Amino acid sequence: MAKKMMGQFDDIVELAAKFVEQQKGVWDHTAWMNFLNEVKEMGFEMTDDLKSYLGSLLEAMKKFYSASTATENINKAMTGIAEDTVSFIKKTKGMWDHSAWEDYLSEVQKKGLNVTDETMKYLGGILESSKELYVFPPVSSKMMAKTFLKKQKES
Repeated sequence: MAKKMMGQFDDIVELAAKFVEQQKGVWDHTAWMNFLNEVKEMGFEMTDDLKSYLGSLLEAMKKFYSASTATENINKAMTGIAEDTVSFIKKTKGMWDHSAWEDYLSEVQKKGLNVTDETMKYLGGILESSKELYVFPPVSSKMMAKTFLKKQKES
C-alpha cells in the first residue's frame, strides 16, 4: 500500500507542475475546480486539508514559474522540478538539513536551470508544500476500498 501511495504522491506533484505550466501561471476558479476534479478522478477524497495542501503547492509552483518564464524550455523545467522534488522528498522522507538542501539545488542546477536567490526561495516553497502532501498523504478512497475488499476476501 505504501508503494501505491508514493506513486500517487508522484502523480499529484507532476500533475500540479503540468497544470501550472499549461495555465502559464495564471488560472481562475473554474481551472482550479477542474484541477481538483482531476485529483479526485485519481481516487482521492477531496478534503479541506487536501485542497489547502494542493493550493499551497500550486501557488509555490506558480511563483517559481513566474520567476522562471525566461527559461528557454519552461515546461521541461517544470517537469524536472516536479521529478527532482519527488525524488528529494522520498529520499529524505520529508526531513532534510542544509547540506541536503544544497544537494537538491546542485541537482537542479546540473539540469541547466539557473538558480537565482528568487528562484531558490520559490524552490524552497515547492519543497515545503510537497512535504505537506508527503507527510499527510491524501488517502485514496479507491485505494481504501481495494484494501478493504482484499481483507474481506482473506477473511
